[in-house]
Amino acid sequence: MAGLAVMAATAWAAAPGDAASPLAPPSPPSPPSPPAAMVAPAGPTATASSPRADTRYVILAVEDRGEPLSGAGGSPRGDYRRMAGYAGSARASALSEALAREYRLHEEAAWTIAPLNLRCMLFALSGDDDVDALLARVRGDARVKLAQPLNEFETLAGGPQGVEAAMRPGASSASSGASTKPSAASASSAAAAAAPLSATSGSPYNDPYFGLQKGFQQMSAAALQQVSVGARVKVAVIDTGVDARHPDLSGQVARQRDYVSGGGALVEGVPERHGTEVMGLIAARANNRQGIVGLAPGAVITSYRACWTEARVERPGPGTARCNSFTLAQALGAAIADGADVINLSLGGPSDPLLTRLARHAQARGAVLVAAAPPERLGKGFPSEVPGALVVASAGDASEAEADGWLVAPGRAVLTTVPNGGYDMDTGSSLAAAHVTGVVALLRAADPVADAPRLRRALLGSMSATGGINACAAARTLGVSGLRCDGDTAATAAR
Repeated sequence: MAGLAVMAATAWAAAPGDAASPLAPPSPPSPPSPPAAMVAPAGPTATASSPRADTRYVILAVEDRGEPLSGAGGSPRGDYRRMAGYAGSARASALSEALAREYRLHEEAAWTIAPLNLRCMLFALSGDDDVDALLARVRGDARVKLAQPLNEFETLAGGPQGVEAAMRPGASSASSGASTKPSAASASSAAAAAAPLSATSGSPYNDPYFGLQKGFQQMSAAALQQVSVGARVKVAVIDTGVDARHPDLSGQVARQRDYVSGGGALVEGVPERHGTEVMGLIAARANNRQGIVGLAPGAVITSYRACWTEARVERPGPGTARCNSFTLAQALGAAIADGADVINLSLGGPSDPLLTRLARHAQARGAVLVAAAPPERLGKGFPSEVPGALVVASAGDASEAEADGWLVAPGRAVLTTVPNGGYDMDTGSSLAAAHVTGVVALLRAADPVADAPRLRRALLGSMSATGGINACAAARTLGVSGLRCDGDTAATAAR
């Protein structure tokens, strides 16, 4: 959706270039500058108006059984070119140099994925060499353990303008009880954030836009939040940057790392739309008299910026967000090293051997991978084709989801957070996946031994005739006690 729906009442100091009025619609985030850690300026971080040089890059990997470095696992801690020795053992480094000479390649970056015993190199091709021809030759080289193109991925939200039912908050405020100007967030302690939420008169929440969160209500999430808010569950959101200063996200994002332009450095935040939307659905503070309610407000959530926003050239509005194998591999490796329990990937693209290996390793360590279902134009690829991943389609696409055994969650006209303290509706399987990630965090907090297969069976079994998952019913299937699911009171009265 193009415009900002509602701005928070809290006034923010205008940053350079910001609109003077806190009620003005925010401009889409500017495309990021090329990474200092060397991805060529017109390469992996190309903007919509730049030459698409991505196809001139390949990723190769060789065996590296050298000593693992601090923070290894594919998660760099700064500019590669300033980090002597980070890229692995001397033997693997020498092998990389030999491959570069023999195949006329130029190494742009290298990093070690210690758990996979691999040294990965991002190479630029020379002259008029063809990517497919080069890969065919390299794949026959016994020294090379993996060879693939630098693939591109995109986030899966951003419905067409005028998407059905995409009403603005405030348009129906009389019936919903929502205010067009929520009051400023009240302070809350960390202990309160980690405690199950108790109901108040008339509604379980005092957040003014809760009445517009139809998907939250359809999933019976409030009933499950009476016993779990996701406390201590580590959630990794691999996406664009997040506006962590948003009043509904203040204090909710444990850390943010930037793999697009920061080399994995800790940052205060890069306020981009897609990541902020996903984060709001998972983590927005509850009962703070502000905005909306997140599904797992007690979870420990880290943002890994691996995607960047491109300027929209065909029509005004939020830009498309893109990622590539290079940025995603670093972010996914870092999430593994950080011990993520749940990994949200609201994106899609082609098959990718390196990313699939990393995803499978994360699963082997107990992480639950939640993936957005790809639209038909993209077809199946990463991450939707990773075995064992919880693939999530938007409600309304249930026929395709049923055929593929996918989960279904709300993904149309979903109200969530957007940068600069605002709220808006958006559509896409990205949002459906975020809903499931939040529910999975609640379930894993309530039942820490529930693994991905059990969670998938419970969530599939909870899906209603309309196609959506039911958080409370899934928890009951897992044996979570103390639940009062929607309809229990009516059923008791009927008996």
